[in-house]
Order: sequence, then C-alpha cells, then structure tokens
Amino acid sequence: LETIHNKNLIHRDMHSGNMLFVEANEKFYQWQIGDFGLSRPANNTSINNEIYGVIPYIAPEIFNGASFSKESDIYSI
Repeated sequence: LETIHNKNLIHRDMHSGNMLFVEANEKFYQWQIGDFGLSRPANNTSINNEIYGVIPYIAPEIFNGASFSKESDIYSI
C-alpha cells in the first residue's frame, strides 16, 4: 500500500479479498494488493463522493461526504 501511495494513487477498494498472500519462493511469502479497478490518482479533483467498496472496510469519513484518501485506504486494512 505504501508503494502505490508513494506513486500518488489511492486504491479506494481495500478489503481482505483484495489482499493476497502469495508464495514468493519456497521459503518466503508476501502480501500483494489486487483489483485496482477503482484506483485513482490522489490529486484527482474529478473524483466524486460516491461510496465504493465493501461497507465494513470503508472509513467512516467517506459516509460523511469526504473524498477517498490515502488515510481511508489505510483505515480499510
């Protein structure tokens, strides 16, 4: 998540189904993030305030009309 945030992207749909635990080699596993279909640039002012994602994972401020943000991605995990 830090990697995509450093690239100025917001995922907007973080939940357990999009967090994948994959085998990197025979002794090492790593977490990967999938499903970037709703991701947008963090500075995209055209993002509307529609609610996307899986309700239990959505940051409370989104329900109050705030835009998705890096912080709302972090809340979701």
